[in-house]
Amino acid sequence: MKPVYTHEEVIANFQTLVERWDFDTEIKRLGIGAMQIMRRKQMRLEFQGLAAGLWRLALARSFPEDGQQIFEGYLERCLGEGGKKAQQLVERSRQYAEMIALRGDTDFSEVSRHITSFLDLPDAARKGATLKLALEIRQMYNLIFERMI
Repeated sequence: MKPVYTHEEVIANFQTLVERWDFDTEIKRLGIGAMQIMRRKQMRLEFQGLAAGLWRLALARSFPEDGQQIFEGYLERCLGEGGKKAQQLVERSRQYAEMIALRGDTDFSEVSRHITSFLDLPDAARKGATLKLALEIRQMYNLIFERMI
């Protein structure tokens, strides 16, 4: 029986989703201003890697037999674009996929703490930002899962 969706179709669908995602909204919510160009660039890479990690988790649920292979195909496609940025994205994607796999879709607080560790915030503000970001990550995951195919 022929699969309903090819690996390439699933990968292309995710790439389209990520390309249209406005990570600047999340970055702004974290208090990173427009003039913090290097910090914004770093956080955009973090959020792209996070999205790929969340997608890997969704792939495991939707395509339990082929999820890892589809994920690797996406990473190969990224590397095919070449350059340092592509290598960094692949590295971040793998790191976030591993981090997220530890708790699955039950708790995104660890990954949220990781991202907020990049921010210069007092402890009290960091706790609030971490909780809020964990909820936003949950929404990101739900969106990715809903738009898997």
